[in-house]
Order: sequence, then C-alpha cells, then structure tokens
Amino acid sequence: MITRLRGLVLPPPRAARHESFLVYRGAYYLRVALMLCILSIVLYVLHDPVEGRSGSTWLGYALGILGAGLIVWLAWLGVRKRQFVEARMPMQDWVSAHVYLGLSLLVIATLHAAFQVGWNVHTLAYVLMVLVILSGLYGILAYAVLPTQITANREEMEFRAMLEEIEQLNESALTLADRIDPETHAVVARSVGKVRIGGSAWEQLSGRYRAADEPGALDSFFSVKRKQLQALAAAPAAAAAMPQRGGRQATIAFVADQLFAMGSGRGGKPDASSETLQKLLQTIAKRKALLERVNRDITLRARLAAWLYIHVPLTVALLAALFVHVLSVFLYW
Repeated sequence: MITRLRGLVLPPPRAARHESFLVYRGAYYLRVALMLCILSIVLYVLHDPVEGRSGSTWLGYALGILGAGLIVWLAWLGVRKRQFVEARMPMQDWVSAHVYLGLSLLVIATLHAAFQVGWNVHTLAYVLMVLVILSGLYGILAYAVLPTQITANREEMEFRAMLEEIEQLNESALTLADRIDPETHAVVARSVGKVRIGGSAWEQLSGRYRAADEPGALDSFFSVKRKQLQALAAAPAAAAAMPQRGGRQATIAFVADQLFAMGSGRGGKPDASSETLQKLLQTIAKRKALLERVNRDITLRARLAAWLYIHVPLTVALLAALFVHVLSVFLYW
C-alpha cells in the first residue's frame, strides 16, 4: 500500500525487525571503536618525546582523558538504562556501545600507560578496568547462550508449575507407599523430607548439588522390596506344590513362614502390591528427573545473574580507583 502526503509518494513503512547489538545500526559503534583504536595507535607510534613515552606526555594525558571519559560515560549509560524512565537510547544501542567502546579501552588505556605497570593505584585502576571488561564479555556470552538453555530445560513449564508438580508427586508417592506396608511408607516419607531444591551459592553456580540421600540407598531398598513381593506372590504356588505331609497344617505353616520372612505385616494381595510398587518406582523416578530439571534451572539462572554481582561492584571499584588515579596525577605530577 502506498501512502501519499501532499503530492509526495512515500514507500510503505517496513516492519520492525530485531537486530543484534553486534550489527546494530550497521555496527556503528564497532566502526567508532576501530577508528579510536587506529588513531590512538598511529599517534602513539608517531609520538616520540625526548623524555620517553609515558602517561605524563601530552599524548598520555590526551589518551587518559579519552579513556576516563569513556569509562564514566559507559558507567553512566548503565545506571541510566536501569532507571524506570523512558530511555532515549535503544537497548541494542546501549549494549553495542558498551561492548565495542568498552573493548577499545584495552587499547586506549594500555597506550595511555605506555605499557608501564607497577604496584600503585594507576595499575590498580588498569587491572580493575580489565576485570570489568572481562566480566562484561562473560555477560554477553551468558545472555547469548543461557536463556535458550533455560527454555529448553523447562520444556514449556513455568518454574512454579515444576515446584507444584514435585509436591503432587511427593503426595502420590506417600499414598502409594502407604498401600504397600509401613516400612515402605517410612522410607518414602524420609525421602520426601530430604528433598533439596537449590543449595549453597557454589552448588548453584557449579550445578553440583549435594545428594540428600546416600547414593543408591533408596534403589537398594526398593530392590529388596521387589524381591520380597515377588517371593510372596510365589509362596501360594510353592505351597501348593509341596508334599502334603501334615496336610492343611503344613501349607498354612509354610505361607506363614514366608509372610514372616518378608516382614510384610499385611495380608493384602501380593500381585496388587507388586503393581503398586511399580507405580511408586515410576513416581519417584519422575520426581527425581523433575528435581534435576528444577536444580538445573536454578543453576542456569544463577549463572545468568552472577555476572552482574561481579560486573557492577567491579565497575564501582573502577570508578573509585579512577578518581584516585586522576586526583593523584593532578596533585603529584
């Protein structure tokens, strides 16, 4: 459809499409960063002061002012972007500027220092700047990879829905265990009470969660219980095949011995108990798989958020060190 405005023919508006911050606006900030780096390198190579290259030459001061200005501007952009106001700068613009101009600081600040390092506040500011940049790169990688993994792990389930299903599976497991025998119910109840969701900060970040039960303890118990129920189910047939020494009394004694040996305590149908045990095992296996998904979700989200808990404090420390660095230069140089 063509829009006409006072005799002018305008093309139809194009549908908005998502652009990655890496190529946003034709990679505008990449080109700006490359120009700044190339200009800094060319000036550094051509500049040959008598007293030698250092941060106290006119070029050193110029590069220092440029680097400090970029640090303060990028930090201000980060604060501005997190305020609940309408931002003039689109998200892709902000991220693209952070990435490319932030990386250019590695060249600008290194040339400003003229590759001179020492045990002083100036080197501290440089090291903090490098750490801020590295943590920012981790943030870029995390936001590029982890959200997709979180979505795949949840399998179209919300986190709260997964927790609610775990509760339902616990209740189902207790109900099924109660239909088998008191011993099974007690073991399952202990297992339900030991369910752990999440863990320490290290467990969440590493994804290595401490097991609530001893490895294989629950499997060993159910393995024994299955054999008991199978033996109980075979007891009547075995009794029927026994020589009828003592007649009816011998048969009754044999079955009673089997029941006592199983620790059954109930006179229910063995086949029904075996079927119930199978359902219980399926329920517990499903709960285990869901618990693993929940804990993995916690791990992925912790890794996604962790970089901010590093990046922001490092940025604050960098600004403080930068202030001391600039102040000391004006006071003592």
